[in-house]
Amino acid sequence: MNNIKHLFILFSLTLFPFVSFAQGFEESALKVINRWTKDSMPVKVMLSLEKDSMDCDQIFYYLNNDTLVIEASSPVSACYGFYHWAKSKNAGIFTWNGSRFEKPKDIFTKPTTLHTPYRDHQYFNVVTYGYSTAYWDKERWDKEIDWMALHGIDMPLFLLAQEYVEREVFKDMGLSDEELNEWEVGPSHLPWKRMGNLSGNSFDGPLGKDWHESQMELALYVMNRMKDLGMKPICPAFGGFVPKAIANHYHVTLDTTGWDWMPKEYCNYRVRPDSPLFAEIGTRFIQKWESHFGKGKYYLSDSFNEMEIPSDTNLMAKYGEAVYRSIHNANPEAVWVMQGWTLGYQRWQWGNGIFSSLTKHVPQDRFYLLDMATDYNCCFWKNSFNWEYYNSFNDHPWVWSVIPNMGGKTAFTGVLEHYANGRIIAQESENRGKLTGFGMAPEGLDNNEMIYDLLCDAAYKGTTEEINLEEWIKEYLRCRYGVIPPMEEFYTSLLQSIYSSFLDHPQFGWQVRNNIIGQGSVATDSLFCQQVEHLFSHYKELEEISNALSKSEKKLLEADLIEIAALYLAHKVETINSQITKALDNNDKTEAHKLLSLAEKTMLELDAILEKHPTYKLNRWEKQAINQANNKKDRKRNAINARRIVSVWYGDHKADEPVNDYSCRLWSGLIRDYYLPRMKETWLKKIDNKDFDQIAFENEFVNKAPRLSKAKKIKNKNIISHLTNLIFDKQ
Repeated sequence: MNNIKHLFILFSLTLFPFVSFAQGFEESALKVINRWTKDSMPVKVMLSLEKDSMDCDQIFYYLNNDTLVIEASSPVSACYGFYHWAKSKNAGIFTWNGSRFEKPKDIFTKPTTLHTPYRDHQYFNVVTYGYSTAYWDKERWDKEIDWMALHGIDMPLFLLAQEYVEREVFKDMGLSDEELNEWEVGPSHLPWKRMGNLSGNSFDGPLGKDWHESQMELALYVMNRMKDLGMKPICPAFGGFVPKAIANHYHVTLDTTGWDWMPKEYCNYRVRPDSPLFAEIGTRFIQKWESHFGKGKYYLSDSFNEMEIPSDTNLMAKYGEAVYRSIHNANPEAVWVMQGWTLGYQRWQWGNGIFSSLTKHVPQDRFYLLDMATDYNCCFWKNSFNWEYYNSFNDHPWVWSVIPNMGGKTAFTGVLEHYANGRIIAQESENRGKLTGFGMAPEGLDNNEMIYDLLCDAAYKGTTEEINLEEWIKEYLRCRYGVIPPMEEFYTSLLQSIYSSFLDHPQFGWQVRNNIIGQGSVATDSLFCQQVEHLFSHYKELEEISNALSKSEKKLLEADLIEIAALYLAHKVETINSQITKALDNNDKTEAHKLLSLAEKTMLELDAILEKHPTYKLNRWEKQAINQANNKKDRKRNAINARRIVSVWYGDHKADEPVNDYSCRLWSGLIRDYYLPRMKETWLKKIDNKDFDQIAFENEFVNKAPRLSKAKKIKNKNIISHLTNLIFDKQ
């Protein structure tokens, strides 16, 4: 940067603990870097921050004697600049499964300039707050905020304490605690209440006073951390959804909203846009929100998520104006943000001018669209891109984004080529319009880590600069644990198999009640299995390398190997299930029982190895839920709610419903106490015609949370040898 103002902040990470005289943003960025690197840096770091007039972040770093100088246009870009430098040295990586930073042997640094073509780097999906963050504490949020900063993310969705503020608004309007309690759902189901798809405490509500107060305390802490780094959180706004009991206090007509094809019990209540209450409640909400968190700029409101879209263009124009006015009346500088998932998912309803009508009365610079699912448009629906179909979104600013994960599913999936270079298609399109941001909106985190580092690096490439995937994968793996040729060969080979396909819901048949004894959709075909077997044929080399690794490197390597082996074993169970079907076709019950025993043994081994994984564990999730609560009643509710969302999903479980088994996670505990016994009893019913009430079993599993049986113990402490034995049936 030629016009940078040098406010140098210097500190040494070589011999001393963190000491800095910096103030404000610079200090916050340095703290993020220091937490990751600890005392492993062989150079000093100097930051200089100034926002570029182009409004898109720029980074310039170079080595001045023994000092790494990073000139950046924001605290987040400074963090990403350091992360980019560290990765260029293969010095480390910061991930959900662990972090690594090693002193680079060669500190020579070629002057490097990075420039992102995007003003905003957006993160999170509304439902991430159900499938991932529902029970996070300060420590877990701290880790995620550091992860965001190092990965260049500056626009996270921020929905903490939304219910606290809602209650303040509605209580001011005369509603009682009891009336509000009837509207509430458990913590992990809140996203769908917020989007108008469900309500009512059959989904483990109400939440309780202690919960609301602790969430507000957490929200203030998290918001301050984000602001300290100069982030631009997208906060909640009013979408029209209200407690049904509001009709007890006001003369108002409410529309009952629903959720796609779900039963009628899945519903909420929405104020019509021509009611004065719409603007009044919406404005009150923003005013209350800003009384706690200060002035915001970006506010999210989704009134039509996965529900019937009105075909009346005049009515839709009223909705758009009502949402905009309710925000504008409280904060004239604020921008209404909307998720664009529905525009692709329900395109047949949004066409013919409905979307144009929604934003008809909204100023160009006061509406911002998150085009969340370009990977679905390109690789799954194959229905053309939204920016093409909707004619540049009527020249409203928008964010190019992807949804690499649904529900927290842990199976590998995704067309890596799209994540690396799909953005170029938008940049070169005549209909790109006001493409302003780059985003990623996974429903579930803590999985498929490679995809997210790839996306974040893609966001800092030029508008037409392609990423060579094979080279990028090798560099990524070297940052995780150094040079390991078998791992590099394996992951690059996945570009021809599992990372060349995108699945809406990758799940094994035995994970889904309606398909327990059938075949699933995970792309673990014969080619993938051959690739896994070839990798583990190098087990002696992997063991030798592993023994020479640092503790952090070894942890990351073992986590990767466990995930790979888990997918292989999960596929093996499906293969055995096919063999059981053939045995029954031949009326050979003896062979069927023998095969079922083999499937049970395989699943117990699968569960046992996942106990060694840093994150793929049900008890980890349930402990987060329990620790969030302040009293016995809330602890029990949270535990049940946490278990419900990753298993049966729904509330009063009586029959099959479309979101049954939606999450499909390969997690220890979930396998041995839920998937395995349900699959086994289903087979026994088919083989021996025994009674098995699946619904009763599933309800019992949810309601006995958090009690789990003990996992099978792994006798071989050498995890690589143990995994190899499982792959090649040497147990």
